[in-house]
Order: sequence, then structure tokens, then C-alpha cells
Amino acid sequence: MLLRAVGRQMATALRQKTAVRSIAMSRMALGGGGHHHHDPQPVYIPKPGPLDWSLCGSGGKPKHEFEPYKPEVGTFVGALVFVGLTIAAVLFKTDTFKEDKHHHHAHKKHAAHHEEEEHAEPEPEPEAAPVVEEPAVQEEEGAPTASDSDSATTSEPEPVQAAEISEPAPAPPAEPAVTPKEAEPEEPAASTSSEEKPAAEPTTSEAKEEKLHCEYVIIGSGTAAYYASLAIRAKQAEAKVLMIGEETELPYNRPPLSKELWWYGDETAATKLDYTSLSGRKRDIFYEVDGFFVTPEDLPKATHGGVSILRGKKAVKICEEDKKVILDDGTTVGYDKVLIATGVRPKKEKIFEEASDEAKQKITYYHYPADFKRVEGGLADKSVQKVTIIGSGLLASELAYSIKRKYGDVQIHQVFEEKFAVEDILPAHLAEKSTEAIRKSGIDVRAEQKIHGVRKCCKNVVLLLKDGSELRTDLVIVATGEEPNSEIIEASGLKVDEKFGGVQADKHLKVAENVWAAGAIVAFEDVVLGKRRISSWEHAQVSGRLAGENMATNGQTEKAFWYQPSFFTKFAPHLHINAVGQCDSSLDTVTVHADPDGETPLEKAVVFYKSKDDGSIVGVLLLNVFGPSLDVARRIIDDRKKVDEYKEVAKLFPLYDPPKVEEEEKEKSP
Repeated sequence: MLLRAVGRQMATALRQKTAVRSIAMSRMALGGGGHHHHDPQPVYIPKPGPLDWSLCGSGGKPKHEFEPYKPEVGTFVGALVFVGLTIAAVLFKTDTFKEDKHHHHAHKKHAAHHEEEEHAEPEPEPEAAPVVEEPAVQEEEGAPTASDSDSATTSEPEPVQAAEISEPAPAPPAEPAVTPKEAEPEEPAASTSSEEKPAAEPTTSEAKEEKLHCEYVIIGSGTAAYYASLAIRAKQAEAKVLMIGEETELPYNRPPLSKELWWYGDETAATKLDYTSLSGRKRDIFYEVDGFFVTPEDLPKATHGGVSILRGKKAVKICEEDKKVILDDGTTVGYDKVLIATGVRPKKEKIFEEASDEAKQKITYYHYPADFKRVEGGLADKSVQKVTIIGSGLLASELAYSIKRKYGDVQIHQVFEEKFAVEDILPAHLAEKSTEAIRKSGIDVRAEQKIHGVRKCCKNVVLLLKDGSELRTDLVIVATGEEPNSEIIEASGLKVDEKFGGVQADKHLKVAENVWAAGAIVAFEDVVLGKRRISSWEHAQVSGRLAGENMATNGQTEKAFWYQPSFFTKFAPHLHINAVGQCDSSLDTVTVHADPDGETPLEKAVVFYKSKDDGSIVGVLLLNVFGPSLDVARRIIDDRKKVDEYKEVAKLFPLYDPPKVEEEEKEKSP
């Protein structure tokens, strides 16, 4: 009975404190009562009545009536006082907010330890005193940090520096047993390491080695490296990936540098590297924003992994035995698995390298975002009115067309030694048509011309051509080819492919134990077309994904490279070219043209490239042919069958536009 009364009293008191009331679910409380045309009466909430029972079993009354609308000022004042006292206690009674809290903790700990030693000195018996001194003398010879226990709290940095300077001295003997008292002075060295870090950094690189160790290391920060990191993280959600990039830019998409940035870029393109896509949205060339990447310092502490990038660092050597990558500044990065994705760089031309320093200021090897900014900036501010592009390949032809498309009043000259533009890919008759199309777009094409001299004249550069003529220009853009960044391959003792260049890899893109390669640097075994080295955006993407996935298999079966990457180019108003497979003009080709019908504004054709070994189709080039044609071409290449009737194979591609509705009705009418 007494327990029941106590329970009821506590429940009632709780209701009074929290102002909780039980409302009967009557018709009046729910809005009922009375007739439907009357307004519902307000809900009646009775005041709390007296307690039914007191502790003694008799009825009792509350000391204070409940007033729901009276502000409880005392409660708020008490809460504020409590919060203030708590903050004051934290500020004055602890060292939580002190800047040197780590040093303060260590100081308190060693001060307490010093007090313990002072109080503990009279306790040992006189006979045990010599026994304590002997290990201390031995430790002075090998480790001066434990020479004087009385001065441990006042001169901590000095013994540590002395220990670092005396590292070449002989190691201390290991015979005497180390007691907890002797090992205690080592703690101050660890607690004050942040203060001694500037003095310790230049002495050795071992600290850097420990800090820069990552499970997956990617040498390079381009397209292949970026997609490899995505594949690794997709396979292992908590993997830690470190990219080492020689460029200072974030990973970016390179093709827009010669296409979209010129076609759809506005006044902000030179600074933000952005353009308006076909969907009408603004986008830039970068794959991710800076916040996507974890800082190298925070990567080891990332609970769920992440991708980090070292920008402006060049890897110079891979040590397979030690599983380490050596950087140009001497830093060593440890790895479990490493990917080589160093890509390619512009090919240097001797004639321009031997030019004067003044002339070199007007010469640009076009390859990086900084090159686009320089050219676009000069054209935008009208300081560049004449541009000469050296080269006959895709990049040179794309640049000539793209610059002329945006700046129609600028004079564009394209100079090359070959007979036709893009003749290394296109068969002769299409290369000739392409060169004429470039000329019709307003570009001055100087074919079969070689640069014999370069000199600076006033604000211009004068180029001496093979035929003796001179070409005066404001800016020279060199785009004569690319070469793989293979220095690290040679320095690491890896195999360099003599025919294709780059590093040799198998069909899984594996170079050696725990070493893979991807992108334009790798010469790999294609399961369909044999040994190849491809320099295209889609190959960088696909090979990066495959290499990253194979790196993260952890003993599972690795996948072989079988996909045939494609590329797209446009260097004249009515020349849209898509190609897949091995498209080399040195191979035998068969071209199937669509019959001109007057209503087809674009010339359409399909070019088949035949293998030198068995005559099978190894490449397909599509001129103004769209739709799912690339997938059809990949299927033809994968089959590796000999073809006799190429016109029949060409029927698989939409060479002709579908008939219009009017034409279909005419055909159906009698």
C-alpha cells in the first residue's frame, strides 16, 4: 500500500513538473457535441486536483498551484548559471582550450613523475643505491637522454638533440634490463616532437617515407589515372589512392582544349576553362572539384579511404623490391600496388629549340591548359592577329579549324612537310579532299614545306620556308606529334617497347609484380589486334578502369583488354570523322561511298582497314556516318573475318538518310 502511494505521488509530481495532462477523447474534445450548425465548444482542460494519497495514506494538497502561463524565470536563470559555471570550470580548471595543450599535458605528467622521484628517493635502502646508479651510467654512454632524471622536465629538448647528433656512436649494450623508471624519459621526446620537427626534417627522409605510404599509388594525374582511382574505389569502397602528378592542375579532360573550348567557350574560357555544352549547361574541363580529393596529410587518417593527389611532383624511379616510388625532391612514397599512367608530352622540334630566346617567347608547344590560356588570351585581346600552326596531324588540323571558327578575322597558316593533312590516318583520296576542305574554310595551307629558319623581327616571328619564302606571324603553335613520358620506365629497369615506345605490359595491363600501366604510356597485348599503344581519350578512360579493377581484384581472376576504343575529330565544317580500331593509312583500305543524291548535304563514306597478315578488317573509319555505327564497327573488328563484298558489309551502316514521309507515300501510291 505504501509503495503504491509513493508511486502515485511521484507520477503526479512528474505531471505537474512537465505540465502533462491527459485529455479525454470525448466528442467535445474532438470537435463534437451540440448540433452540426453550432460552433464546437472549446476544449476543457481541468486544473490538477489534490493528490489522492500522501506518504501516510491520507489525502494531501499540492504546495503550489500549477500556473501554465507564468514564466519560470528561476529555471532559466539557474540554467544560465549552470552553463556559465561549466564554461568557467573548463577554462580555468582544464587545459582543453590552450594552444600548447600537448606540451602542457607532458609537462604536468613529467612534473608529477619528478615529484614521485623526489618522494621516492628516501625510501630505497642504502645498499640498493649503487645498483640503481650502474644502469644509469651505461645509458649515458649509449643514450644521453636518461643521464639525469632530476633535469628531465627542464631540459627535455637538449638531450633529444644530443641523441640525434650522436646517432653514429656505437649502440648501447642490451645486457642491462630496462626498468620502467629508465624508460620513462623517452616520453618527453615523443610529446615534444612537434616543437623539434623543423630541426629533424632535413636530417633524414625516413619520416617522409612513413608519412607518404599508400595502399594504391598512381604515377600520373590524367584521364587514365583518374578513372583508375574510380575503379579501385568501386572495387574496394574504403581503399586509399594517391595520385602523383607532374602538372599543377587537377585531373582534366584534354580533348576540349582543341574542340569545345573554342567552339562553345565565351569570354570566361581563358580563365575558368569552361564552355556551354550542347545541353545548354556550363561545364569546365575538370573531372572533379578540389574538395573531392583528400589532402595527402589526411589520407592515412581517412576512416573510409579516399583519393588524394600530389600536384607538381614528378616520380623519377620505382623500386620494385622495396615497393617505393622516388620523387624528384627526394621524397619516397611507399606502395602496395602502383600504376604507371604518365601519358605523353609534345614532341620537340630541333629548329625551334635552337631559336633565340626572344623568338621562343612566341612559340608554343600546344598540349596543356596553360597553352590554351596563352593562345586564347592573345587572340581575345587582339595582340595576336596572325597564327601559324606547324603540323599535319589531328591536333594541328583541329586547332586550325577551331581558332578560325571562333576568330574569323584572324589569319591562320598551317604548315607541314607532308603532301596532305591527316594523311597518316586517311587514305590518299580522302586526305586530299580534307586538305581542300581546310583551305575552303579560310585557312592558308602550306603543304610540303619545311621550316629552315626562325628569327625574331620586331614584335613578330619570321619563318623561313623550304621554297625560300618567309612567313611573318605573331604566334607559332607547334603540334607535330607526341612522345611517351618513359624516363621513369628506363630508370626503374622496366621493359620499354622498341617498336611502339612506352612500357611493355600483358593483356591485363600488368607490367611486373604489383606494377600496372594504363593510358598512352602502355604498349599492351590486345587480344584481338595484338601489340598496340594507343593515344586517345577513350583508351585512357577504358584502360584506366581496367587497370584499376585488376589492381583491386585481390587474387581474383584479372580481366584482359578486349575493348576497341574510338576517337572523334572535326577539322572542317562538313567533315565529322569517327574511327575505331587500327586506322593506319599504311594499311590497305577499301572505301565505300554513298551515291550523291542532291538531298544529302554531307558526303558519307565508310573506310575499312585491312590487316597485312590475313586481310581481315582491323579498323573502320566513318565519314559523316552517325548512329550506332561504332558498335557495329567494333563487332566487325572482333569477328576478324575476311570480307569479299565490302558493299554488303557497308549496308550495316546508315550511309543513306531514311526516306521522308512524302517519298514513302509516293512509293505506296499506284
